[in-house]
Amino acid sequence: MGALRRGLLLVAVTAATVVGLTAAPAQAGFDDRATMTASVGTAKVAPPTSLSTAGTKCVTRTDAWGRTYTTLEARLSWTGSTTPKVTSYQVIAYASGWSYEVTTVNAPTTVVTGSYDSYYATQNVQVVVTARTSYGWTAESAKSGVIKC
Repeated sequence: MGALRRGLLLVAVTAATVVGLTAAPAQAGFDDRATMTASVGTAKVAPPTSLSTAGTKCVTRTDAWGRTYTTLEARLSWTGSTTPKVTSYQVIAYASGWSYEVTTVNAPTTVVTGSYDSYYATQNVQVVVTARTSYGWTAESAKSGVIKC
């Protein structure tokens, strides 16, 4: 085969290849189908429930000099969060125009007590307990009833 024929054959094969590749779409296809479903839930922290101030009372005492004074002996209890990895509970007191972090206790503690000036019994104080998890999420309880003597 002469050089001229080989050259013409090479040009013809190249042209046919280029035209064949660009002139029509690919002939391959897929007949199998797959279906995928996924659901993503929103995780929530369950708040403490059943806040109770039962057992809270005012107590009148007499000091060493014979003076009487009254203290608010507060008791707060709750049902702990059902969420795994709750590490602590923060107790915050609210009244008209102010709030105060009373304490933070480690889980599974669900009762706190304290002695305060009886003045607070006249301030319509309510408390909230916030559950805190090891991964930083929180959930706040409903407010307690007003703390009174």
